[in-house]
Formats: sequence, C-alpha cells, structure tokens
Amino acid sequence: MHRKPRRIQSHPQYARGTRLNAGEVRKARRGNADPGVAASVVNPAVRPNVQPAAKRPPPIPVVANRRWSGKRLALIGIPFILLLVSGVLLLPVIWKAHQAADKIFVTPPPQYDIVPNAQGTPELKIRPTDQQQAGADIKSWNGKDRVNILLLGVDDRQNGVIPRSDTMIVVSIDPVAKTVGMVSVPRDLLVTIPGYGDDKINAAYPYGSEQPITGPGLAKATVEYNFHIKIDYYAEVNFTGFTDIVNTLGGVTLDVPAPIKDDAYPGTLNNYTRVLFHTGVQHMDGKTALQYARTRHDDNDFARGERQQQVLKALRQQGTQLGLISKAPSLISELGNTVRTDLSLSQTLSLAKLATQIDSGNIKSYSLLPALTESSTSAGYYLIPNWPAINVIMSQAMGGSSATASSTQTAAATPTPSAPNLGAAILVQNATQINRLASNSSNMLIAQGFTSVTVAQASGTRASTEIVDYSGNLATANRIATILGLPSSIIKEGDPQDAGNFAVVVTLGSDAPVPTP
Repeated sequence: MHRKPRRIQSHPQYARGTRLNAGEVRKARRGNADPGVAASVVNPAVRPNVQPAAKRPPPIPVVANRRWSGKRLALIGIPFILLLVSGVLLLPVIWKAHQAADKIFVTPPPQYDIVPNAQGTPELKIRPTDQQQAGADIKSWNGKDRVNILLLGVDDRQNGVIPRSDTMIVVSIDPVAKTVGMVSVPRDLLVTIPGYGDDKINAAYPYGSEQPITGPGLAKATVEYNFHIKIDYYAEVNFTGFTDIVNTLGGVTLDVPAPIKDDAYPGTLNNYTRVLFHTGVQHMDGKTALQYARTRHDDNDFARGERQQQVLKALRQQGTQLGLISKAPSLISELGNTVRTDLSLSQTLSLAKLATQIDSGNIKSYSLLPALTESSTSAGYYLIPNWPAINVIMSQAMGGSSATASSTQTAAATPTPSAPNLGAAILVQNATQINRLASNSSNMLIAQGFTSVTVAQASGTRASTEIVDYSGNLATANRIATILGLPSSIIKEGDPQDAGNFAVVVTLGSDAPVPTP
C-alpha cells in the first residue's frame, strides 16, 4: 500500500521562506553572520533577537605541502637505514666486547704490607679499606715511568681444582728509553712465600687463590719480597687463552733452534703424549705453539723459559705487523674468558701502542740459570737461589735503575730458604675430642709426600694448635702448617735435646681446621 508523504507545511510553526539561489547560498556561507543570522535569512518568518557577531580574525594562510624529491629521500634515508641496520648487527658484538672487558680488566688485588712475625717469618697484612682507596690513585701509571708487569701462565684444571702458575715472567718496560727486559722465573725456584713459609714459587698462586689476597696478589707479593723489586701490574692467561690468542693472530712463525722430543707431555685424561719438533722455521697454530712453550722433559725449565720468551717476542712482532691495535674490540670479545689483568683498558692500549714503537733489538732476555743450583732429594726437586747473584741479574733487566741499590742493601735480609724434609719423622697429636682429627690430618701430610707420620692422642685437651720444630729446618714445619691450613705464627723452635724420636711435633687444638676425610 502506498503511503502518502507527510507534508512539512502541516506543522503549526512552519512558515514558508524565500528561496535562495546558489550564489546567495554561497555568500551566506562565507559571510560573517552566525548561524542564527543565516537562519533568519533562510526563514524570515523567524526573527530572533541576535546581537551582531564579533569580527573574526583573518584566516591563517595555508602553505601548500611540497613533495620531497627522490634524491633528497635517498641522501637522508639511506644513511639512516644503514646506521640502524649496522647498530642492530653490531649490538651483539659491542655487548659481547663490553661483557668481555669486564672479565679481562679486573679489580686489582688488595694492597698489603709484608711484616715479620715473632719467628721472623714474613706475613701479609692487608691494608684497611680507607688506605686501599687512597692507594688506588697512586697506583695509576702515567705512561712515562718504568713499569714492571708479572706475566702468569696458569694451567687448566677441572672440577674446581685450583691451578698453579706454570709460567712466571717479569717484564720491565722503560717507556722513555723504549727498552724491555724479560726474566723467566722457573716454577721450581725455592722461595719464601709470605704467610706460608718456604716452598716452590708456583705454589704462591694456589695458596693466594683461597685467601682475600687472591692468587695473582700473592704471586706478586712473593716476587716482590724475594727479588726486592716492585711489581706494578699482572697479566694472567690460561692455556686455552694462549691457544686462542695464537689462533686469533693466524698462528705464529718460530725458528726452532734444536730438535725436541718429549714423551711425557701432559695429554688428555691424565695420560702422556709425545710431542716432537724438528729444527728450522715453522708456522704453528695455537695448540702446537702451546706444546712448544710448555714442553720441558727433553731439556729443562731454563730452556722452556727461553722458548716462552721466544714465543712472546714472535707474537709481539706479528701483532705489530698486523696492526692489531685497531682490532682491539674484537680481540677483547674473543679473549674474555681466558685473560685477566689489573691494568685498565686505556693503560693496555697505551702499552700496546708503545710496543709498536720498540725495536726488536731493544727487547732483552735474561736468565737466572747462573744464580741457581739444583737440589734433588727425598724432599723433592728444588732450584736453590743465590740471591746476591739474582739481584745483579734483575738490576740488569731493569736497566740499572734505582732497584740496584735497594736490592744490594736488602739482599742479606732474605736468607736462602732450605727445602722441607719430606722424610722427617712427624708426630701428629689430637688434643681435642674431635674423632679422627689427627688421623685425617696425617693422611693430608702423607698425600703431600711426607713419608714418616705417626698419630697419637694427646694426654690432655687444649684450645690452640702448636707446631714445635726440633730439626732446625723451619721449612719442614712451614710446609706442614701450609698443608694443614695453619698459620706459620704457631711454629716454635724446640730444644733438640727434647726432641725424642721426632723432628716435628704437631699438637692439634680445638682451633685446628677439621679436614674432610
């Protein structure tokens, strides 16, 4: 059904207005009158009381948008995109280098003083915190003074076993004269380790690793005390790190002066393997160069020290030729897990730059061989030092600096240590109620090479542990104290007439560490 359209005119308030043409409509729309005025024009029957509208400000001119040309977009957009993409791609590398740098450039060991105890044995006294902070500013190297660095090569141990410093080299650098002196310290050298007594020098690192002084810190202190020189910084690399460094350089070229055949070179799973080197120029990868630097059974520790210095010189020469300073960030990221030093990054880069300016002929190697004698007894194998002769060699390595006077003045203060007697008769007494304390302590001594250890229960109990030496060789008592985790300050010298059948008597009190069976 068709509905009839509703007529607007039927509304009671409707009034017919005047029809406007198109021009009048446009004029009304552009006009200054408000909607009420416009409505009055459209419908004159409705005449509201409207005030004149305020005059509007002139319209703001609109500038037409100009399109950027394709060339302009390319000049700005392409570099921005490349920068963005580069940042995304390099971010992992930059982050890796940052993390590696935090591992490589570590906090220096705590500062210390070496003082004698009541028995005359040197002890380490770590300075208070406020003096540590004050000394940190003094430690900074200005790039002009002679600097001595201790290079440590530590072996890789598994299952939490603390490594030993298999390699120790003192490097003395004169940045003004642009000269370098290198002295290899054999690991079997018998020295006095502050706080631990007489032992091989490579034992300082593991002893310190369990103390606040740290392994590198005690190694530095041991070198300073015995050689009467100042060690400013240290750099440590493990065997994996050495291999990585050589491989990063693309290998190293060495001239082998004499044939080497070592049938007792450490292999995998605690086995031995044979290494063989013929004479002549050879290019070695990291693994082979490590074998060349470590092997010693076909000759001795002195020849090995010479090979290690030879490798260091070759690496330095090759690194200079390859311009590795510009590749420092990538090298840092690759070596983060294998290298440690208390040098700062800026100091390391300054030394690396200095190395490029030092002529190979100004890098001198020195050997302690003329100042050492071998001692092979039931107590073990040791190299016994002649300290006055060693002081002369160290002075030469340091360019005849002021260390000469101080070393000659204090040479007599460092007596030549004697080797501990592993065959000495030892009595270990338990003066506590702790079951098997003496027995377990005895097992620790036997495991470290002592061959005559007797266990007994003391007649009474006591709070403090005591070690009485009747042999006159304090090296043996110091060695016992070290193995049992006891301070050397508890050692006393007894009258040989009261010794009975024992050279050393250990009476364990309630303060003695309880060994794990």
